[in-house]
Amino acid sequence: MPKKKIKEWLKRYLPAEIIGTVTAVAASCITHLFSENLIFIAYAGSLGEGIGFYSTVFIQHIVLLSKGRRRENKTVSFSDLSIITGHVILEFGPAGLIDGLLLRPFFLYLFPILLQNFTLGILVGKIAGDVTFYILVILSYEIHKRNRKHKFHE
Repeated sequence: MPKKKIKEWLKRYLPAEIIGTVTAVAASCITHLFSENLIFIAYAGSLGEGIGFYSTVFIQHIVLLSKGRRRENKTVSFSDLSIITGHVILEFGPAGLIDGLLLRPFFLYLFPILLQNFTLGILVGKIAGDVTFYILVILSYEIHKRNRKHKFHE
């Protein structure tokens, strides 16, 4: 796998991943203060991850577009936000649904039990969720990127 691709993916996903990690662990730990129900905690962690991750992705897209619009002396419009939303849904939609509703909660539930350590289990479960999520997301991103290239070259 070329270093260029890995750099591209890290630049694209790492900021959102850092924020998503913080919000996943925070949501799980806060929920754990009020409940011992690991299923509830796992879904809270998954929701926290989703909020942190997708908010960051959306903000990254807006910042990037804003820079381009500023050079053109234009502002970001509602239409631009709709396009950004469409791109985020295309790139993350299928993976996000599978991850957020099934895989990530499963891993966040399973690993605290297996490791007998709540915080470590949440972190390991989060990483296990990330591996499956990024396999799907990177595949979707590369297909979407290739399709956009072909449309402009025809």
